[in-house]
Amino acid sequence: MKKIMITGLGDDVTEERIRSSLEKVGPVSEVTIIREGDPATPVVIVEMDISDADAYRITSRVTEYWHEGHMLNARLLLH
Repeated sequence: MKKIMITGLGDDVTEERIRSSLEKVGPVSEVTIIREGDPATPVVIVEMDISDADAYRITSRVTEYWHEGHMLNARLLLH
């Protein structure tokens, strides 16, 4: 199981949008949206049953990608 943290999304992000986007790559087990701190810039944690190579592809494609006026970043969490 891989955990990917995504930042830079707008405050209108939903679990359904994240899930539908990432299920094209592999099965999504869980999506957690953390809105504590600054609710306008939530942190999203996605748990996926994917290979190391797929996790690398996701984080590489998402990092420093502009989406709806926000720069997205993705990091693979090691635990």
